Formats: sequence, C-alpha cells, structure tokens
Amino acid sequence: MTLTVKLNGTSEPAEFAREWGWTNPPTDIFQIATQAKAAMSMMSAEFLVHMGWVTRQECERLLESKPQDVKTITWFAKQEKSNVPMERVMALMNGLPFYEHLTVLTVHPSMYQPDVMVAAEQIDAALMQIEGREPVMVFATFAGLLNFEAMGRSERASNALTKAADEIPKLAVASRDEISAVLAMLRSEDSGGSLESANVWNAEAPENKNSPEAREITRLIDHALAEKTTDISLRPFRDGAVKVQMRKLGSMIDPKSTSAKLNAELGTKIIRLLQSKSGANPTNTVQRTPSDGQITYRSSVGDAHTRLSFIPLNHLGEMRALNSVSIRLLPRSEESVSMAQLKLSDVVVEQISFAMQLSQGLVLVVGPTNSGKSTTIAGCIGEHVRLFGDSQKRLSVEDPIERFIYGVTQINVLRENQSLSDTDRWSVILRALKRHDPDVISIGEIRDQQTADLCVNSAITGHLALSTLHANDTLMAFDALAKTIDKSKWFQLIESLSVIIAQRLVKELCPHCCRTDAPTPADRKLFSRYLDNIGEETTLPEKIATAKVGGCDACGGDGFVGLLPLNEVLPFTRKVKDAAGALLEGGQGRSTLAQARPLTLLQSGMDLLRNHRIQLADLLV
Repeated sequence: MTLTVKLNGTSEPAEFAREWGWTNPPTDIFQIATQAKAAMSMMSAEFLVHMGWVTRQECERLLESKPQDVKTITWFAKQEKSNVPMERVMALMNGLPFYEHLTVLTVHPSMYQPDVMVAAEQIDAALMQIEGREPVMVFATFAGLLNFEAMGRSERASNALTKAADEIPKLAVASRDEISAVLAMLRSEDSGGSLESANVWNAEAPENKNSPEAREITRLIDHALAEKTTDISLRPFRDGAVKVQMRKLGSMIDPKSTSAKLNAELGTKIIRLLQSKSGANPTNTVQRTPSDGQITYRSSVGDAHTRLSFIPLNHLGEMRALNSVSIRLLPRSEESVSMAQLKLSDVVVEQISFAMQLSQGLVLVVGPTNSGKSTTIAGCIGEHVRLFGDSQKRLSVEDPIERFIYGVTQINVLRENQSLSDTDRWSVILRALKRHDPDVISIGEIRDQQTADLCVNSAITGHLALSTLHANDTLMAFDALAKTIDKSKWFQLIESLSVIIAQRLVKELCPHCCRTDAPTPADRKLFSRYLDNIGEETTLPEKIATAKVGGCDACGGDGFVGLLPLNEVLPFTRKVKDAAGALLEGGQGRSTLAQARPLTLLQSGMDLLRNHRIQLADLLV
C-alpha cells in the first residue's frame, strides 16, 4: 500500500525529518528519523536486534521456529515475553514518525470544534501541528492509519479532520495512551475547563508484560470482554486470597480461562494496581473508607470504560488491608443505538417514538443496576437522530461519560471548582446548557435533588429531557422523583413528565436446547404467591420452558443466548397528570396511574414466558 507520506528516496535522518514536516527538528525528532533510516535499510529481524528489542541469540532461535506464512515482526511480537513495540516498528519500517511524546507537537485549533472532535474519536486519532504550522494526523495504531489510507479519495477528503487541516495532512503514529490523553484533555476543556483526566490503561504496553499483577488482571479483563460480561468481582478471603467472579447474563460465574482464586500476594498486588491506575488510591496508602475510580481500558480484544468500587472490609482486629472490588465494564462504541437492537416490544417502541417527536417533556427510564437503562436512553437518542438527523442539537451531562453516543455532544460534570456548592454547580451547568442552544438535554442519572431539578428545569423550558433513575417500577419511580424535589416544584414535575419506562433484563433461553414441560405444583404455588404480592392476575401457560443444564454447542454450554428486556410503560397523559397531582396532595390517584399503563412488567414477561423465551424464575422480578 502506498502511504500518503513518501520519502522520495531520502537517506539521511535530516531529510527524513524534513519530509515529515520539520524545518528545525529537535534532538528527539532527529533520533526518531535516525531509527527510521535504520528500519528502512535493514531486514526486520536485524532492525529488532539493532534496537535491542531482541538479542542475537533470541533472533536466531525465533527465525528457526517461525512458520513460513507468518511475517517476522508478527512472529516476534507474539512471543510471551516479547518486548517488541509493534506500532513503533511498523511506523518506522514504513518511513513514518512514531511520537513517543506528543508534547513535541501542538494541538491543531480545529480540534476544539465538536464535529472534528467526534471524527477524531471515531478513528482514534488527533489532528496536531508540527512547529505550530504543519498539520499532521497522528493515529493511535498503525492499523488505524492504514484504514484511513484505504478509504477512497473522496471519503478521505470529506473527513472532518482532513477538511479542518485545509490540506492533505502528514501522517504519523503515537502510543494509544498519548492519543487518549490528548482527546481526554480536549473533552475536559470542552466541558468548561475540567481538570479531570482519563486514567488510560493500554494493556499491550511493554511495561505490563514485566509485571505479574498487570499480566493477570489484563488477562482477566480481556477474558471478561471476550465473554461479554458486565462486571468483575474480586472478593477477599480472611487469609488475603481473592475470589474472582464475573457477571454474565445477570448471574455471577467463575472465569473459564483465568484462575478463579488468586493467592494473597498476587491478589493484594492486583488490587493495589487497580487502586493506583483508577485514581481511587494513587499513593497506595492503607484506606479504611470506600473509594471509587475509573479506567479507560484498551487492548486488542476491545476498549472499555471501567468503573471501579473499592470497599475495605475493616474486620475487627484485622491487621491485613482487605478490599472488596467491583469492576463495571462498559464497552466503548460510537455507533448509534437503534430501537431494533434493543429487542423492545412494539408498545415501548411506539411510546418512545412518540416522545421523541415532542419538542419538550421529560422521558425517564428506571430500573435496578445492570438493567440496561443507559442503553435504552441511547436508543431513545438514536430514534431522535433517525427522526431529525442533524437538524437538532443534542447535549448530555454525564458523571462520567461511559459510552460515546452518536449525534450527541457529551459533557463531563464540572468538579474542580470546590468553592461552588452542589446547587450552584448544577445552576452553572443549566445556564451553560441553555446558552448552548440545545433541543435535547440528556442527564446521565438522577441521583439527588440537584440532578432532579436539572431535569425538570430543562423539560419546562422548551427542551426534550432524558434521564435515568433507580426504581422498581413506573409508579415507584414517580413517587421517588416527587420525594427528591422540593414540594414547591411538584406541579412543574407533573407537567414536565412525558413518559416513564421501567426496565429489567432477563436471560433469553437457547431455542435449540431448552426443554418445555407442564408447570409443577411448586411452580404454580410460587407464581400464585408472586401475583398476590404484586396485586395482579393472570394464568400460567400449559407449557413453560427451562434451560438445559450444560446447554449445547449453539449456546456455548450456557443454556442461554443473551438478555431480553422486560418493560413497563406509564405515559403521562392529561388524565394521568391530574391523578398524579391528586395523589401527591394526599388524594386518590394510584389506581388511575396503575390502570393507565399500556404495558406492565408482568404482561411483558408473560409474553416472553408463553413464547418459551424465558424461564418462570426470571419472570419473578
């Protein structure tokens, strides 16, 4: 493949540097150019020895065992204790600079434009300047650079980064951590000058290969991402050993390809490493109070935002520092989420579509932890994008940003100004949002009075507002939200509400191996007690399905093939709003709200139960 940056037969390091755009290259750039000259004048194996990444003896041994159909660089890099920096080698061997530190460059002014920033994050690159004038597009991976080169000429020309450069930019590669740090800095500056920086962990960095604890935890996270799990649990025993489990399809399971129990020494080192990497305890001191942190994790398996919670056990008389750790995995994706992807019922899709066509109102998605609330909100925004495209502006306020949502300008919560109270801080954010002229405002989660007020104030001032809340069902969500805000704003809350959607996620049975049988007397008794508890009536179908123990090849032995949503919907029609007002004032109104639900959690689950898509046990939410 012919790269955009050609060396035109140059041979001296200074000529390399000039081809890269430098007129007065500093010492670091001259050294990189010298390495590029060596890389292009040597065989790949010889270059690795020249750079000290492999010894002569190792080189000869690996060349003897190398399969004929595998490239030398790939074979050397695959070795367990390999120190070969693949991205750097590939860039230099193709005559391109590899910037170990982006401080030698400056950020191109156009990177502060939202569309350019979005384009940069989509291809994992940053538009920089050489000596403050020459534009250069720096990629986090050599493969990303090749993918850009593989685009058609018109597609490259229409890319926001290319257009921002006003010319065909030079190309270069840098470490993923450097690119991530630049993008994180730009995101934080876009949110009002936040000084928070992303804790980026590149699993494939050479230093991780020499650390047993780093190798073990990266193997575990990679395994969890490959298995599409949502959480990792590290639970200490009294002797300091650590039990490892993952949550898949709602259930805690042991990992298949890594150890389910870590010895005390390794477990302690892993927890300390996670505390340090996530910012929860960067000094590695003994902590006796809970702490939180976050890491942007990157590896060849995939990228994920990880949210970490550390709770010290503090047993009486215990001298050992024992921490229980929970790691939430949120895979990074910039793709728009469509209604079809969410497997929602027609009733829910119709309600969401109608709410997204309104110019104002509050849309609330509620449920417990791990119920897919944020994903459904992303689906709502995807539906809004489908309806209106780029003709409307969408902003989100999140703490922190956990996933990229196409079509939305995402803003981290301002935190560094400690002189502001929570109330003042959210007032500043609300004023900033309104000045930004949005049509849609999404607030990540209603956690307290300030975030509840922000949602209501957004919805009553001509904006379509969306958010999430922890609540069991739609009726409890309305009650919890009303108790969160001041009584003086009850009328505003009721008038602002458009629809509340409750959600659970349940395991979907494998259609190839699940078995169907008549309900047992125990099943009927359990179901009857459940109906008495929720105050609803229905009957069990003649046949219900259960998972096959051990599963089959189609489901990988799990017995289940994924997750399905159970939903409940409460649209706030005029009748419902009047009943809600009466209820808050101490009158009768609950039955009106309950009867106004076109779909309940029970009805949603019964449809899946009758179609043999879920088990009875998973219906009892």
